[in-house]
Amino acid sequence: MNYFFSLIHPTLVHFPVGLLFAGSVFHLYGAFRKEESVALAGAFNIKLGYFFIFPVFAVGLLGLQEIEVKDAFRDYVNRHLLYAFSTFVVFSAALASARFAPKRVKNYLYFSFVALGLYCVLATGYYGGELVHRFGLPDGVVAGGR
Repeated sequence: MNYFFSLIHPTLVHFPVGLLFAGSVFHLYGAFRKEESVALAGAFNIKLGYFFIFPVFAVGLLGLQEIEVKDAFRDYVNRHLLYAFSTFVVFSAALASARFAPKRVKNYLYFSFVALGLYCVLATGYYGGELVHRFGLPDGVVAGGR
């Protein structure tokens, strides 16, 4: 069976995950510690990571079509998809609130969405890692040679 997209998804996904994770941490830290350069670097990483979500999401959906989703890991696939889509929605809301929210609630909304987005990124990664390392997706070979 051809596993091109399901094999390339784990390779590509780490770039936006790293950008969103580091960007969220840097931006939250920089904003609360009043370190403008750190906050600015974090904001840039969030925006760059957000735009790289699209190709990774597309490759992940194409890869999902290549595998047989069995009952043993169906819940993990569903949660991985739920948190991946939630990551996209939450960071979309964060970027929209930074641009369009009224000034008096802008920071509260933005930083709440960034913190929630950070959780979604971590949860997506957890369930994706379980699919690869516990269930051996995409080809049934569990890491460690089993």
